[in-house]
Amino acid sequence: MHFSVNLAAVTVVVWVATAAVTCQAATSKAFDVTATIVNGCAVAQAGGSWGQISLGTVSGLATGTVEANLIASGVSGVVIECTPGTSASLSADNGNNAASGQRRLMQAGVATMVPYALFANGSTTAWTTQSLALSFAAGASKQTIPVKASLTLPGALQAGKYTDTLRLTLSW
Repeated sequence: MHFSVNLAAVTVVVWVATAAVTCQAATSKAFDVTATIVNGCAVAQAGGSWGQISLGTVSGLATGTVEANLIASGVSGVVIECTPGTSASLSADNGNNAASGQRRLMQAGVATMVPYALFANGSTTAWTTQSLALSFAAGASKQTIPVKASLTLPGALQAGKYTDTLRLTLSW
């Protein structure tokens, strides 16, 4: 037996549905706004200077002790501002004229130097290079740290301006 099929006229019909489809697009969306606050500190004095201690004008023959406070922007002491909850420290170097850990005032071209001491935060112990621990509790962001210099005049000093420069370091 033998069969034959004629495939010459086969038609394929595909129907595409054209029904109306509604496209849905979001008309509102939520997004987050965030900020990360980190601990930080700054010296709050204006003008970029952390202050000056002026022990005044005295006779070159004077003896005794002269004391004066650090004055910065009209405030007695260094004003430090930190993020609440921050632990910080303030330290001072020995200055440009120190010898054997003793701070000294010097006049250019004069061999005699005058030793002095710093005191901080009301302490009666000289503030050398040790750090002062500072903490800023929640709700508190500013502290004023009083700094005082004490100079014992030996008498018979050559007239002129005696100076020293030291650096304070704030760390947190």
